[in-house]
Amino acid sequence: MFQEFYGFTATPFSRGLASSKLFAATGQEELKARLVYLVRERGIGVITGEVGSGKSTAVRAFVDGLDPTRYTVVYTANPLIGISGFYREVLSALGESIPRYKQQMVIALRACFDTLTNERKKTPVVIVDEAHLLDQRMLEELRLLMNVRMDSQFAAALILVGHTELRRTLRLSIHEAFWQRTSVRFHLQALDLTETGAYIRHQLEMAAYRGGALFSDGFVAKAYDYTKGIPRQINLVCTHALMAGCGEQKQVLDELVLRQVIKDLETST
Repeated sequence: MFQEFYGFTATPFSRGLASSKLFAATGQEELKARLVYLVRERGIGVITGEVGSGKSTAVRAFVDGLDPTRYTVVYTANPLIGISGFYREVLSALGESIPRYKQQMVIALRACFDTLTNERKKTPVVIVDEAHLLDQRMLEELRLLMNVRMDSQFAAALILVGHTELRRTLRLSIHEAFWQRTSVRFHLQALDLTETGAYIRHQLEMAAYRGGALFSDGFVAKAYDYTKGIPRQINLVCTHALMAGCGEQKQVLDELVLRQVIKDLETST
């Protein structure tokens, strides 16, 4: 295996990296600052980005840094369960009993949010991942759920995380009431060339690599061209390059290795 061949103590470019060890790109640091403001003000945020750009990872890192004595976080990643399914999932995550009817669920959720805020002095934070899959009815239900005091304050902080089309959907006139109530709107950009190189080096450092430059400058430049700076794609090509390099007993992974990796990836899809 390439881990032993290159002397890694952990697998680089994997999804299991602890949030405290994640690469801090400029965009992710800015997103974190926006989210800090959002939960403090108990607002509604819309976080978008290309597929694989690291949206969910950045939000996970932010949540892991929240004080559990001050915030209660509920995370859901399945908008296709419908609004009643969503209510049931949130109530269950909050440890509440689940009423039979939808309107009773809404009342129970609002009561739970009110108890958390006013009695336990904790801010509820609801995160909906894959939010580009939300339909018109669910978006309207979410707006009504959060709007409890004539727009003076929301029942909880709500963070919608989704692909780029989420923003386009919310800009439609039918969703204007929701869009106007969003206090944070952030699009997470892909890494630039410099950040791509830094990201690759960071991944190797987290795997305790102690050798010389493993990926050549040419590899990094071409990998950036191919992946467009999308972290998930960078992980894919680098992992395949490590496997190929191990098979060929190469100590430096160069453009030739990348060219073969790209060929293999393109022909296998």
